[in-house]
Amino acid sequence: MEPNRAGLWSSRTSGRTRFVALQLSPAGLPPGLARARWRAVAVRAPDSEVRGVMPLPSEVRPGHTYVWRDAAAPPRVEVALRLSARSAFQRWTGSGGQKVLTVATCLGFALPYLLLAGLLVLLGRRSADRDERALVRIVLGTLAMIIAVEVIAAVLLLSGTLFLSHLIGLTDVGAVLILAAPLCAAAWRRARPRIRRAGRAPTGAGRTRPGPTGPALAGVVLAGVALVAVSGFAPLARRYVHEQADPAWIASAVATASLLTTAAWVIAVRAARVPDRRTPRAVRALLRWSVPGLALTTLAFVAHAAVTGLRTWGYLPDVVVSPFFLLRNLAYLMWPLVVLLLLLLLRLHGRRTEAVGPLTAWLVAFLFVVGTIRWPSTYAGMPVPLAALAGLAVLSLLLRLTRRAEPADPGVSRRRLAVIVEEHRALEAREKGLRRRWAAGDMDDAAYHRENEPVVERIGRLRGEIGLDPRREDGLTPLDLALARGPGSSWWANARLASRYATYVGAPAAVFLIWATWSTDSMGHDGWLDRLSEPNGFYGLAGDLIGGLLIWPVAGFVLGALWRRLPGRRGYLKGAVPVLAYGAATGAHAVLNNLIGQAPVRGSLVRILLLFLVLTVVAVLMDARTLQTRPGGLASRLTPVAVVYRLGTAGSGIALIVAQAAAILGLWTQLRHGIDITSQVDTSTQAPPSTDAQLFQSRPGG
Repeated sequence: MEPNRAGLWSSRTSGRTRFVALQLSPAGLPPGLARARWRAVAVRAPDSEVRGVMPLPSEVRPGHTYVWRDAAAPPRVEVALRLSARSAFQRWTGSGGQKVLTVATCLGFALPYLLLAGLLVLLGRRSADRDERALVRIVLGTLAMIIAVEVIAAVLLLSGTLFLSHLIGLTDVGAVLILAAPLCAAAWRRARPRIRRAGRAPTGAGRTRPGPTGPALAGVVLAGVALVAVSGFAPLARRYVHEQADPAWIASAVATASLLTTAAWVIAVRAARVPDRRTPRAVRALLRWSVPGLALTTLAFVAHAAVTGLRTWGYLPDVVVSPFFLLRNLAYLMWPLVVLLLLLLLRLHGRRTEAVGPLTAWLVAFLFVVGTIRWPSTYAGMPVPLAALAGLAVLSLLLRLTRRAEPADPGVSRRRLAVIVEEHRALEAREKGLRRRWAAGDMDDAAYHRENEPVVERIGRLRGEIGLDPRREDGLTPLDLALARGPGSSWWANARLASRYATYVGAPAAVFLIWATWSTDSMGHDGWLDRLSEPNGFYGLAGDLIGGLLIWPVAGFVLGALWRRLPGRRGYLKGAVPVLAYGAATGAHAVLNNLIGQAPVRGSLVRILLLFLVLTVVAVLMDARTLQTRPGGLASRLTPVAVVYRLGTAGSGIALIVAQAAAILGLWTQLRHGIDITSQVDTSTQAPPSTDAQLFQSRPGG
């Protein structure tokens, strides 16, 4: 049995010292141990500095392990341990540092969003396009809605009024109003033109006068929205009237979940209609699946929290009966909405710009961080978005260090460029063959010039057709130009194609990653049902499912959007930059986590290898699409790129095979030794129990 659960040990803290003592009072011992014969008592503290041990132990083992042996009664053991810096910090935050922890929690969640908001404000000020400014305002409003609850909680905690505000229902009213704000804005925007037309109703010979229908219509619209908002707060009345738990209290959470789904749908549809007043087909398909999915997720979260709360504690938790706490939890799962809005904003940029400018590159970098990296993570009880900030900084730095000039527009279609590449390679091969024959003496000068001049002339015409130097003094070839530009006519077309490829290629990786994450974890939980038995189980499941499915299309989109700026003459080299950024983010999280002595982060290497494999395959498919000259199956599409990579000979194909084999070998090694991938969603709300003193054994006998 575990000593602490058996009640055998007592612990007290004085200053920076913790005293651990064995309970000797018969009244403090379990009934079955009152007359037990003790064989040995052992205390092990491998990670702590031991200041004092009493009485003198019978045996001292490596790793700060002390053993007392007695035949009749347990000794009066007391061990003085020095608190580690992490434990002392957690103790401080648990007592006097709550305000600092509150501010850190708020900043840890909101800081990446605030950085994105600053970029959007700069973009809105520089833009002269009305649609772009409107979309920027929508994204800023969405970010404000997501972080509003966390900011309100921080302000109320710092002012000491959170308990009173929650007691009288102000926090819940604020949460409902936050969700009702986008509904009011959408309703007012739809009704404003009608109000203007109704307010100046025609009367007689072309004259107009203010009509009573304008204010009436505005009142009806606002009353309808207010009714929707009140419907989320009305069920709370029973909570303040009846002191006993009532299952009807859950109605407020259901209404809040419905409001949240409606608000997300309104924001997404409104943003999608900004450029051309209609929702694109791809966005319509996404909304058709995402909105019902969001509704089911929120309702399932409420149901799961209610069931586990009643079964674990015997009462409904606050997340079920309070819209404020429910919205605060669900705010951590609202980042897919930000991803959708950033995609719509980039879509607007892609229609009007051929090159990826500095602000567009920053938007792509934020899309990469929001879509592939979760935050915040908790270090010694302090939430910090370390992975997100590290990924953003490393990706931006690598893009600046490896920046290359985007290739010029060849002025021809993709297929024509592919045909030119194929013919140019054949002509160059013929030219090299003629040169070898002339050097070997098989041809005289006249025959060589007679056969080679038409080849050189044709090469010059092909190069001039796509804007290259006909004399080949620029060192570029049509193949370099084609592979550098990618298969799309613009960076947005490249991003869409790469995202579609990554969705297909990443599907098996997503299934594997979700299975490996939820089959076991570092806490010893084994299986889906065991994980779902925790109060935060469904929250973690939803976050891992969304993250496991969304990381691949987002990573593919980033690869395609930055395709023309990334280094490498072959596509499979271009994925190195986003993979390195992702590796730096996960590596920074794992290193700091291990340095401060928390549970080790597992699965980082697996995630990096999977991302490398997926992006490499996507890049090869992009090159194959670039060089495709005629329609056909997959084999006919891959044949040109196989020839270009020179598979089977000493060339870039060997590097590709070696890199892929190394990644697969790394994954196979992980599989053989057992994969233990922890969840990427941090569900911890308090500091984990200290491991400064690990009491391993207290074995009674007889």
